[in-house]
Amino acid sequence: MLPRRRIIMTDSPPPLPTLAEAAALLVEASAIDVDTDRGDTIELWTIASDGATVTGSGPRLLVAEGMQITCRLAHGGHPIEIKAVIAEAEYRSAARASVVLDVVDVLAHGYRRRSERLSVTSAASLRAVICERVVTDEVIPVTLSDMSEAGCSVTLTDSRPRSGDRMVLSARFLEGEIVVDVRIVRVQSPSPDVYIAGCYFISATADALSVLEKVLARLAGHARPVAGLGSLHLGLQPESGDEPLKPPATSADEPYWTFAKRPAARFQAARRAV
Repeated sequence: MLPRRRIIMTDSPPPLPTLAEAAALLVEASAIDVDTDRGDTIELWTIASDGATVTGSGPRLLVAEGMQITCRLAHGGHPIEIKAVIAEAEYRSAARASVVLDVVDVLAHGYRRRSERLSVTSAASLRAVICERVVTDEVIPVTLSDMSEAGCSVTLTDSRPRSGDRMVLSARFLEGEIVVDVRIVRVQSPSPDVYIAGCYFISATADALSVLEKVLARLAGHARPVAGLGSLHLGLQPESGDEPLKPPATSADEPYWTFAKRPAARFQAARRAV
């Protein structure tokens, strides 16, 4: 039986990808959170790449030709920043626009903890949203090992989560339940069959943020709310927290979402149709 593959992080980052390789990374991610030059954070669905050009779709009212976007992905276990320009944006449906991106720059993104991590030991879970090797909606039990207002670290025994995976973290505390959308930044294996995943928070409900403030205040030994929660790229949902992370796609969008959440390499015909 073949030994289980382990991801071992190295201190030396690999060479930066070329523009064409960065475009391929965007397609491999299938769905990416990007920051626009208008100050918005939106999700783009990527389908195919040709050199440094990527085709996909985005929210119709939030994309436009000439818009500059920035996103962060993992490459060789290290975070990078990819900059691109929307070369084309055309009407696709009432909700979506087809887009063509030109990758213009790739930079090393020095991932630094933007706030103090506070030690904690608490049972939690990660539910897959868009992952390389974990089926959508599958739940993986984890243990929280530290937290801050910007992210957390979890310990798990499942080797499938990868850097760049998007998941939902759920944990219960005395103060209440925390449910946040997270992106895995890096995964390392300190010992056989033990993995540590570093995550940063993408979005959360208002209720979850309130609970997070109280938990961090308790862990820090004071009752004051933790400042700086604005560093989260918040996609605040209704306080009930019952809304899904992504609204149901209309019938016109279903083909795009079908392609977006699977590796584009398996759908050559779909690429030619874009």
